[in-house]
Amino acid sequence: MSAAVSRPVTTVCLMGVGGQGILLAASVLSEAASADGLMVKASEIHGMAQRGGSVVSTVRFGERVHSPVSKRADYVLATELLEGHRGLRLLGDGGTLVCAVSTVIPPGSVLRREEQYPADLAAEAAARGVRIVAVDAEALAREAGTAKAVNVALLGAASAVLPFAASSWDAALERAVPAKIRAVNQRAFALGRGAVADEVTQAG
Repeated sequence: MSAAVSRPVTTVCLMGVGGQGILLAASVLSEAASADGLMVKASEIHGMAQRGGSVVSTVRFGERVHSPVSKRADYVLATELLEGHRGLRLLGDGGTLVCAVSTVIPPGSVLRREEQYPADLAAEAAARGVRIVAVDAEALAREAGTAKAVNVALLGAASAVLPFAASSWDAALERAVPAKIRAVNQRAFALGRGAVADEVTQAG
C-alpha cells in the first residue's frame, strides 16, 4: 500500500496476560506498519506480567505520529476473554475488538470474586457500537503446531481488518519472529487470517 496516500493516525491496543506474547505481537504489528511506509510509535505497560497479570501494549501508526500513547483506541486485540471485556472501555463507536473468545485465564480478581467474566461480551460491544471479530485462537494455534502461538493466530485474524498489505505482514513476521519459531508462527498467522477473512469481507 502506498505511503503517498493520506494515512491518519491509527491506535491499536494489544491486551493480554503475562506469558501470552503480547510484546511479540506488538513488535510484529509495528514492523508491519513500518514495512507499509508509516511512522510508528509504541508504548508498553507490563503490570504484574510475571504473575499472570495484565500486559498492555499500544501501537500507533500513520504518516506522522507525535505520541506513543492515547486514551482511546481504534482497534483492540485481546488474547483473553476478560481482557477483551476490559478493552471495550478503550473503544468508541466504530471501533473494532478482535478477541480470542475461547481463551479464559482467571486472574486473582476473578478467583477472589472481586470481578466477573462478562456474561455477554457481544451485547456490551453492540451497545457501544463496537464491532467484534471473535476468534478461537487457541484451536488455531494448536492446529499450527503450538498452543503458544495464540498471539500470532489472533494477529492473523486482525490482519483481515487492519490496513496493511499482505507483503508488509510477511516482512514483519520475518523481522520480528525468531527463526527457530518462525515457521509455526507463520502457520498460525495464516490460519488466523483464513478463519475470519470471509466473515470480514462479507461484513465489510
